Amino acid sequence: MTNLNLSEIPTPDLYEYLRNALTTSCRAIGHTKSHMNGVVANQYRDELNIRGQGLPCYDLNQILVDDGNWRSQQIAAGTYNGAGSV
Repeated sequence: MTNLNLSEIPTPDLYEYLRNALTTSCRAIGHTKSHMNGVVANQYRDELNIRGQGLPCYDLNQILVDDGNWRSQQIAAGTYNGAGSV
């Protein structure tokens, strides 16, 4: 992934990128691909929270979380290797 200025990306696009990165992170066979998509998902989430979106603040790479299925819903809405994934 190139060094993007996330502040220039529209909020709806950041949500799409977040979902796609989470989906790719969960479904990737390679550990590095999985990890790097988790890293960018956290970056997208952080930018969305800067914008006041109120998303969960835990590390999205965590395996077991109690978030009311928020992460599972985002993963289900994402596309493997979609826009914004690594």
